[in-house]
Amino acid sequence: MKIRFVSHASFSIESNGTTLLCDPWLFGKAFNQGWALLSPAAPVPWEDIDYVWISHQHPDHLHFPTLKSLTAEQRSHLTMLYQKHASERIPKVLRGLGYATVNELTLHKWQRLRGGIEVMCGSAGSMDSWIAVRAEGMTVLNLNDCVISPGHLAWIAKHVGDVTILLTQFSFANWIGNHADELGEAERKVSDLQFRVKFLHPEITIPFASFIYFCNQENSWMNTFSISPQRIAELNLPGVNFMYPGDEWDSHERRFNSEDAVLRYMTDLAMPKVIDPTPASVPVATIEQSVNRTLRAVRGRFGRFLIGKIQPFSIYLHDCNQVLVVDPAGVCQILAGTEDTVAAARYIMCSQVAWYAFAYSWGWGALEVSGMYLDRDYRATNRLAFYLNLLSTECVRFDNAHQTLRTMEFLWAKRHEVWDRVLQKWFPGPGESRAAEGRQMAPATLTGAEGRPKGSDCRART
Repeated sequence: MKIRFVSHASFSIESNGTTLLCDPWLFGKAFNQGWALLSPAAPVPWEDIDYVWISHQHPDHLHFPTLKSLTAEQRSHLTMLYQKHASERIPKVLRGLGYATVNELTLHKWQRLRGGIEVMCGSAGSMDSWIAVRAEGMTVLNLNDCVISPGHLAWIAKHVGDVTILLTQFSFANWIGNHADELGEAERKVSDLQFRVKFLHPEITIPFASFIYFCNQENSWMNTFSISPQRIAELNLPGVNFMYPGDEWDSHERRFNSEDAVLRYMTDLAMPKVIDPTPASVPVATIEQSVNRTLRAVRGRFGRFLIGKIQPFSIYLHDCNQVLVVDPAGVCQILAGTEDTVAAARYIMCSQVAWYAFAYSWGWGALEVSGMYLDRDYRATNRLAFYLNLLSTECVRFDNAHQTLRTMEFLWAKRHEVWDRVLQKWFPGPGESRAAEGRQMAPATLTGAEGRPKGSDCRART
C-alpha cells in the first residue's frame, strides 16, 4: 500500500494498482475567499486515479474549481464516491459537472472496490462523513474534520476494527471568538487529537485537514491561534507523523520524513502571507433582497409558525455604517448606523460577507467557517442559523415519498450517533470527563502563522 499526501485534507491510497483520492483541493481559495492553502498542493496524476471520494459539501473538500479543471476525458474514467446522504443534491451536481459515474456509499457497510480495496463510509452531523479503507491487511481511517464524541468514536472503532493508520484534523476550522479564542477551540482540537490517538491505538497517525491560513482582513487575526505542526510534534504522541504535499509512504518500508515535513510547514508558516483587504461593499438593497429571499425559503420549508417564533437580530455593516435588522417572521430592514443601532447589533461584519451569508443556501455555514465576523452575543443560540443549516444540507426533508424514504434511511443509519448526542447533552458521562481531562493536558503555547493584524475602524470602536 502507498499513501501520497496532496494537500490540506487530500491524499491518495494505492493498492494493487487501484488508487483512491480523497477531497482534492489543488489551488485557489475557499469559504468566500476566506481560506487559502498554507502550502502548494502536489500535482495529481489523474491518469492513475480510479476513485475520488468527497467527504462533504464544504469547499475545502468539495472544491469545484479543482473538479472543473479536469478535462472531459479525465472526468470520464473516474468513479466518484459520496455518502448516501438524505439529499441527492451533491451526486446530481457531480454528474452535472461531467462525472458520469457517481456511486453513493451505503452508510456503515463495507463495500468492495477494484484492486481488493474495501471501503466503509460513515456519517457525522448533518453533512460530514468519514471513510475507512481496508486493503492488504491494513485499515486506514480518515476522520477528516468530523466532530465525533467519545461514544460515537467507540461505535466507529467497533465496526471498523483495528486501525492501522489514522488521519485526523489537528487545528480549528471555524470562528473561535471576538479577536480571542473565546470558544476554546484550539485546546479542544488538541485534546480531541490526543484522545483519538489514545483510544484507537493506531500504528500511525497523520495529522491533516488543517493546512490553511485565514487570508482576509476580516479573519486573519485567527491565524495567531492556529495550532502548528511543531506544536503537535512536541506532544510526542506515539506514531504521529506529518506528511508534506508530495510525500509518500510505503507499507513495505513504513518510513516517514516527518521532521522534514514539520520543518517545511513551519517555514511556510513563517513566510509573509497575502492578506486580502476587506471585500468590496455590496449595495444594501442587494443584501436586503437576498435576506428576504432566504427568509421566504426558510418559512416555506419549515413553516411560518415555527420560524415566526425566532427573535429578530441585527447586523452592523461596518464598511457602510448601516444596520441590517433580520426578522425571520417578516422582512429585512435597513437602519442608519447611529450610536444606538450600532450598540444594539449582535453581529458585526462587512456588507459583502452579510450578502454572501444570505445569497446562497450554504452562505451562513460558510460565514461561520470563514470567521469573517464578530458576534457580541455568541453564547446565545441563533435559532435561524440552525434552520439555515438544515436548508443547506437538506438532511431532513419529507417533500415526497422518495425523499421521505431517503431521509428515514439516513436517520436510521445515524441512530447510534443521534442517540449518543442526546445522551451527551442530557447525561454527560465519562467520555466528556476524558475529553475535559485531555484539554487540561494540552494548554501549552499555541504557535500561529502571523501576528494580529491591525483592526478596522469598526473593530477599534467595538
